[in-house]
Amino acid sequence: MQLKTLLLGAALMFGCTTWALAQNGSSAKVLKGKLDLKTLTSDPGFSWFYTGVNKYQPNDNMLNYIKTNRDKFNVVALVGTWDEQSRLLFPQLYKVMVLAGSPETQMLIFGADEKLDTGSPLEYKLKKVPTFIVLKEGKEIGRITGNVDESVEADIAKILLKSNKKGDN
Repeated sequence: MQLKTLLLGAALMFGCTTWALAQNGSSAKVLKGKLDLKTLTSDPGFSWFYTGVNKYQPNDNMLNYIKTNRDKFNVVALVGTWDEQSRLLFPQLYKVMVLAGSPETQMLIFGADEKLDTGSPLEYKLKKVPTFIVLKEGKEIGRITGNVDESVEADIAKILLKSNKKGDN
């Protein structure tokens, strides 16, 4: 009798653990390497991207500043498709870039695995996802790492403003 109870308890515990792992695994699809937006928009495993883009409403003032400077910078986005913060901020970045009128060629996107390996040919010194690196003429002028101070668009605008002031001197 005790053996049956023990086995039943172990089976229940194993079943619950397996179910929890399956739930987490099914919602955390990992993409590594260069990403194209077709993958993120067409695969139902990435519905968080589509939902995030549609829900986000950027600040118009910051967006206008980015629009004015859109030809002066590029962005490298290093994201973890498995990471909650990446799932929140990357769709916001994408919407900002689209509304600013920036072409998709202005943004390079790499997926990172849980070990923060992007498979990128360049070393971006990735320590945390998401990381958005703002480049001007191929040189880094700022980065947003892990979180934003105000918003994606405000942080990008600050990076651009600081860079523009340095260029005026």
